[in-house]
Amino acid sequence: MSLATEKKSDQSVMSHSDSPIIDRYIIRKISGFITGGLIKTPISPNQVTIISLILGIISGVLFSCGEHAYTLMAGVVYFLSTIFDQCDGEVARAKQMSSEFGRIFDIIVDSIVNAIIVIVITIAIYKVNGSDLTIIVGSLSMIGIVISLLLTTYFSSESEKCTGPKEILDKLNNKDFFYIIMLASVIFNQMMWFLLIMAVGTNIYWILHKIAHRKIVT
Repeated sequence: MSLATEKKSDQSVMSHSDSPIIDRYIIRKISGFITGGLIKTPISPNQVTIISLILGIISGVLFSCGEHAYTLMAGVVYFLSTIFDQCDGEVARAKQMSSEFGRIFDIIVDSIVNAIIVIVITIAIYKVNGSDLTIIVGSLSMIGIVISLLLTTYFSSESEKCTGPKEILDKLNNKDFFYIIMLASVIFNQMMWFLLIMAVGTNIYWILHKIAHRKIVT
C-alpha cells in the first residue's frame, strides 16, 4: 500500500527507472515470482485483489491487538497484502484481462485496506493513552491517505501534461518513504509515529496535488 496506486489493470508496467528502490527490487521481484505461479491457474485478477483485501483485513485485526508481537505479525501480513496488490495488475496484463471494473475495484480495495489499517491502529493507541489527540491524528491520517490515493489515481493522466508539477509530486509520492516509516514503526512498536507522519505528509501531498492539477486544467 502506497499513497498512490498504479493503474495496474489498464496500463503497462512502469519502467524500472520510475520505480522506487524497495518497490523495484523487493516488492516486484516477489510479486513477479508469485504471479508466475498464479497465471498458470484459473484465478482472475479480481480474485487476486480479493486476496489482497483479505490479507489487509487480517493485518488490521492483528494491529488492533496492540501488543508488539501482534504488531510485528501485522506488519508481515500487510507486506503480503502489498505484494498481492501488485500481483493483480501483473496477472491482468499477463492474461490480457484488464478492465475498467478491475481498475476501479483495485482502487476501492486499496482505500478499504488503508482505512482499516489506520482506524485499527488509532483505536489500539487510543486504548492505551486515551488521548483525543490520537483520534484527531488518526482521522487526519485516514482522510489524507484516501484522498491522496483517489486523486493520484483519477488525475494521473492529466498530471502527465505538465512535467514540472508532476516531477515534484512524484518525488513527494515516494513509496520507499511509506515502506520505511511503516517498517520502523512496526519494529519499534511506535505506531503513533506512523499516524503522525501520515497525517501530515498525506494531507500536504493531496493539497499540492490538487493545486498542481488545477494549474494543469486551466
